[in-house]
Parts: sequence; structure tokens; C-alpha cells
Amino acid sequence: MNPVINQPQNTPKDDAQRSASTLEVFSDGGYLSKLNIGGWGVAIIENNQSTYTNLGACRTQSSLEMELLAAVKALEVAKNSQKPNQTILLHTDSRILIEGLEGKIERYKQQGWLHLSGRPVESRALWERFECLTLQPNVQVKWVKGHNGNLGNQMADQLARQAIESYLKELHHH
Repeated sequence: MNPVINQPQNTPKDDAQRSASTLEVFSDGGYLSKLNIGGWGVAIIENNQSTYTNLGACRTQSSLEMELLAAVKALEVAKNSQKPNQTILLHTDSRILIEGLEGKIERYKQQGWLHLSGRPVESRALWERFECLTLQPNVQVKWVKGHNGNLGNQMADQLARQAIESYLKELHHH
């Protein structure tokens, strides 16, 4: 079973105790449906300061793909930055990623990666990579309400938007 945390926000005392033993990672995806362009952003926050950010954009068919890609990128970089005995805590505002870890991925596998309608599950490779990364030791995933004053979430969201804007500028210059 994947470690998903569904609990209220921590008190400042909890945050101080957690900070040294927890690597706080934030991911967010964005999508412009009219143009089929998506972006993703990743931020690592330590001591209320950003210590790492990354972003990217590409043509895509859905916001789900960008949310998954952002989470995968975040977990990959976190694994490379993780200190011994440190827990990675990925914060996402995507409920579907949490639902995936709480049983959806398992159902997809049981159904041969097909929806009940017979349609293939979108972004299967990303779902599989996401699950693989979350099953590693000392990795937890927590839902955070988007656009609600959370520094890391706001930063990841802004990075995803910035990536889309840069991608669009590049398209118009060619």
C-alpha cells in the first residue's frame, strides 16, 4: 500500500521537528486545453526557502499527464537529493494522483490498464513510474489545497505557468 497522508496541516512545532528529517517537495502541472500545451513545475523547499526548482512544457493531451509528469520529476530529483534516513514528502494539489495511490492504479492493473469502457488508461507509463517511485522506502505523498497560500504549491504552480509561457513564446518566434 502506498503511503498517502490525509491529515490537517501541521502546526509550526510539527514543521520544525519534521524539517531536518523530511525533504519537502512540491509538484504541479498546468494545461491549456485550447492549444494542447502543458507545463509542470517542481520546487524543493527547505527552511522556508527554495533550494531547487525545475520546470518544463510540451504538447500534451491532458492536465493529468502534466500532474503525473510533475510528480515523477519531483520524486526523481528528491531521490537524488535524499539524505540517509530522510523522508521525502511530496505535496500535490492533484486529487487524482492521491486517488491513484489509494486504489486506482491497482484497479487499472487488474483491468489490464483499461477503463471499464474498454478505453486504454491515459499515461500508463507515467502512472507506473509514479507508483514505482512512491513505493520506495521513506516516500510519502500528501494532498495540499491548491491556490491556498502554501508557499511550495504556489511556487510549483508558478513554475508550471512560466514553462507554458516560455513554450508559447518559443512557438511564436519560429
